[in-house]
Amino acid sequence: MESALRSATGACDDDQPVMDLPALVSHESKTIDAANENSGPDRSCLEFWESEQTRPSHKFGTAETPSPCNAGTEAYLQLCMQHPYLPQEEIRRQQLVRIKQLVEMAYEEIPVYRDKYRAAGFSPADLKTYDDIQKIPVITKPELIAAFPDRCVNKRYKPDDLFPTRSSGSSGQTLLIRVDYEAVLTDHIQGVRQFALQSGGKYRADDLLAHVYTVPWWFSSYGKDYKQAFISNLIPPARVARHLRKIAPKVLSCYPSNLEALVPHAKEFSSSLCLAVTHSEYSSRAARQAWSKELGIPVLDEYSSEEATRIALELPCGHYHVCEDTVHLDVLDPETMQPQVDGQSGLSVITNLLNEAMPFIRYVQGDYVTRPANPEPCDVQWSQIASIDGRMNDAFINREGRKVPAGSILDITYRWMFDSDLHLKQFELVQKDADVIQTTFVLGDGVTEKRLFDAMPHLEALMSLSMEHAVQVKAQVVASFPPKTGKRRPIRREATA
Repeated sequence: MESALRSATGACDDDQPVMDLPALVSHESKTIDAANENSGPDRSCLEFWESEQTRPSHKFGTAETPSPCNAGTEAYLQLCMQHPYLPQEEIRRQQLVRIKQLVEMAYEEIPVYRDKYRAAGFSPADLKTYDDIQKIPVITKPELIAAFPDRCVNKRYKPDDLFPTRSSGSSGQTLLIRVDYEAVLTDHIQGVRQFALQSGGKYRADDLLAHVYTVPWWFSSYGKDYKQAFISNLIPPARVARHLRKIAPKVLSCYPSNLEALVPHAKEFSSSLCLAVTHSEYSSRAARQAWSKELGIPVLDEYSSEEATRIALELPCGHYHVCEDTVHLDVLDPETMQPQVDGQSGLSVITNLLNEAMPFIRYVQGDYVTRPANPEPCDVQWSQIASIDGRMNDAFINREGRKVPAGSILDITYRWMFDSDLHLKQFELVQKDADVIQTTFVLGDGVTEKRLFDAMPHLEALMSLSMEHAVQVKAQVVASFPPKTGKRRPIRREATA
């Protein structure tokens, strides 16, 4: 789940002198003694970038964004914590009310939806019951890419007030996304609930959460509570483990491929943890159970995307539960685009219930999921997913045989595009040999081949840091990638191990 920040806090670079963060992030003012690896946790520095050379010089998002803590957000936090336990009838009632609001807004204010609905003979007035949601025409990523920004971003919002992010994931097709402040704020509060639920109530306000990720999360704290650390997932795992030992988080959130790379270093950092959460890539239940055994803590999954934010959470009860105040999820037969039979795999189609700046209403997520034929009884009343059936990339392998997580490779591409201010419609990275990577790009609007090739040394620098040795990155530009059935894997390895 890659998002383009988010908070304006101080930062420290991997293996660089540590600077103090503002008081918003930490009450402590002392600096970390980098030479003292055995001292206790110091939370005066909660951001670790991979190097001074590659740390972004610009801020992502809105520097003036306040911390999410006031009477209104505190009241919502309490409602948010109660929502999973509401009766299913009430959950559905609230979803229908919210979807009606979004559809009416989209019909009036978002041209791509208005034109699509009129062409299909659909009107917001057709939404009378919960089952009528199936009447709403679906929308696809290519349609929104073609509509961006003038026909899919709500003009009631000033562009400078929106948070930028982007999606490509396993499709390799870049969709620029804009998110409004209220959606970001709500998403952050729902994140507090996520880790409280997944930890079985062990995650508390004074605990630290660590994201091993692309860039820092939307906010670094909830007022003075629920502090969050960021560690760049371009940092090799041995050094990530040292940072984790230093800051001693209670919860760790990262890609499955990053967690797999950290497991050999578990003894160095796992003692403070009560939970690890994986997201954004496919991981099997068996793999998570094996990592759980190595780490000595539960390892649970989060099904999420940039378009939808959190879709479903694997909870201690053993079920995936759909976050039904965040999204509405349909599982459709890919041939008929009608609701799939429970127990059979179908297309994931989501409605984001938060973002009004750039709505995603009945959006074809592109993944395949299966609803259970016979859901098991559970205190959590959100609907269940039996399995998440697709989203997988390859890891690269360095000269010493170490796997470099697919998530890190994908994030290198994101970081490079952000750092270089490049918009690329599509991309592909293929490892041809231990030190040779072939890249292929479809240029975005306004991006010239010269700008792309001028930025290649930065991509090589990021790639070499993550691989821990020099690599050659070859680049080519194409007008388009050939059509392919299913999702194209933009990160893959063709080199022999």
